[in-house]
Amino acid sequence: KKAEKEEKKAVEEKEEEKVEAGAGDSKASPCAPAPQGRRRSLLPVCERKRKYSDKKKINMVTEMFFLTMECLQLGYIRSLHALNRVVREIGQCQQTIEFMGGENSANPMVFGVKLQLNSLRSSMVAMRTHLLDPKLLRKIFALYGWAARWMLYQFSLGPEGRANLAAVPEYFAADMVNLYILMNRFEPIMLRSQPMEDVMRVVVTLMDSSVMKNASLRGQLPDVLLLALPVGGIASPDHMLVTRPFFTEGLIPKLLGLYVEIEFGENQFYNKFHTRYTISQILKFLWQHPVYHDSLRKYERPKMIRFVNMLCNDAVWLLDEALKQLEEVRAEQKTMASSEFQRQTPAVRHRREAQFMQLQRTTRAQMNLASASIQMIGYMSQAYREPFLSAELVSRVAEMINYYINKLNGPRVSSLKVKDPKKFGFRPKNLLRELVRIFLVFAEDVGFLKATAADARSYNQKVFNVAATNLEKRDIVSEAEQRRFRAVLERVAQLHAEMEREDDALVNIPNDYLDPIMATVMTDPVMLPTSKVIVDRAVIKRHLLNSTTDPFNRSELDVKDLVEMPELKRKILGYIRECKRDAARERKKQKAGDYAVKMNGRDNCEDSQDSKS
Repeated sequence: KKAEKEEKKAVEEKEEEKVEAGAGDSKASPCAPAPQGRRRSLLPVCERKRKYSDKKKINMVTEMFFLTMECLQLGYIRSLHALNRVVREIGQCQQTIEFMGGENSANPMVFGVKLQLNSLRSSMVAMRTHLLDPKLLRKIFALYGWAARWMLYQFSLGPEGRANLAAVPEYFAADMVNLYILMNRFEPIMLRSQPMEDVMRVVVTLMDSSVMKNASLRGQLPDVLLLALPVGGIASPDHMLVTRPFFTEGLIPKLLGLYVEIEFGENQFYNKFHTRYTISQILKFLWQHPVYHDSLRKYERPKMIRFVNMLCNDAVWLLDEALKQLEEVRAEQKTMASSEFQRQTPAVRHRREAQFMQLQRTTRAQMNLASASIQMIGYMSQAYREPFLSAELVSRVAEMINYYINKLNGPRVSSLKVKDPKKFGFRPKNLLRELVRIFLVFAEDVGFLKATAADARSYNQKVFNVAATNLEKRDIVSEAEQRRFRAVLERVAQLHAEMEREDDALVNIPNDYLDPIMATVMTDPVMLPTSKVIVDRAVIKRHLLNSTTDPFNRSELDVKDLVEMPELKRKILGYIRECKRDAARERKKQKAGDYAVKMNGRDNCEDSQDSKS
């Protein structure tokens, strides 16, 4: 037995050495999360070999505090999740009964669903009675409020406090987040009567990726912060988010940073967009107060441009997907209204109706997310349009607006007409109004107008004129905006004609002068350090907003590493100037020839008249 114990002890020591060796690897981060199989800590553990002496006594208050949080995590919080699942299943049963024709329907499947619904309702009443007792809730809110104050105190201690928080399980914060989110569904009145400033300070602090690494948990933090907003998101000058310097100085960088970083975290696809939608709702409230305008202007320009790029990516993808699904909805509505569909068996109809219900939910969710992104571009651009008009993004923004104005007014707009469009979150007048107003804000910049005219994919003068007519007929925008939109379209048409002439002049441009990614003429060529490929600076900078790698060999790439090519730049610009001069001379000759032909025709006409007389 003694030998077996020694052998077992030796195996355990070897395993510990392997763990420590892996933790001490030079390639590993000095503050990496705990290995799998262990419970995650709230903050990264920097002192890996930190051990508490057996002689150091942990007082009773500390033991009771940790035991209470553990009990809530194992019992109360999990029971709240179970109650939430029951409520969700009740809603699904009710929707199923509604699609089957209601509770009095002759469909035989309704009876089974009603039995399941009654059972779920009984479970819900029993769970709510025990879990939502007012006395119990007040004690739990008080405990988590005290825990939030204690965490803020530890953060204020600096490195020593962070070391203490590294010994705290991550579920301290996760349970706090889940409690407030679920209580907003079950007991919103009681929740809003509780003091929440300390909890909100902890939430904002943990949004920083340098503080907490768990991207999934960080993605849920905006849901808690949203609970602090006034009902309806009405402007409130006395609100704590507006009057406390902690929020006015640090909230914008944390929210915009999380909006970008959530793209590269472990979050699932739906959760990523849900987090961004919540952030957009918070920013919408904050933007009503001028103090946050100043905070946004102070935000670092490279980070702001990256945020705007992500915002445009979301708006483009979500709106495009939502409009495609509207076409599917239209086709499905036609099928379900046909007599052939009515002749199918109840089971087949029920399956098809369930699929249509899922399509309706998905379309509405994506349309709401897309509308939120478009609205955010609208109110941010009114006060701070410079990042949207930067060299890296101006073409992207112009193409986005052109594409959707074309989509809403082009020849295929009839494919978007569905029954009861509001049920799917589709409000074409509101969407067109937002896009046109954004267009007019950016139209004050010549670079944006040139980017609009240069968009070969979506710019169509006839479609834009149709859009102007629709604005006037349906009174979508004010008369002043209608006149201004017409004037801007005339200016864009002139620029488009000039660019077509320039393109004709550059039709035989050498391939060495073209960007290999976009096949456009380079105006500022640079060489990539590892692949040695020459590209246009604006194109590669736009690529780096989405991926920090060389597009030709996937190696790491930074803007600072780009190699200038001044000699090639001089040759390209010289070639463009020469082509333009040649084209101008040709146009002058053509005009002179046309004038001569015209004058000869006039002289011949006069001679014929004289001969007749």
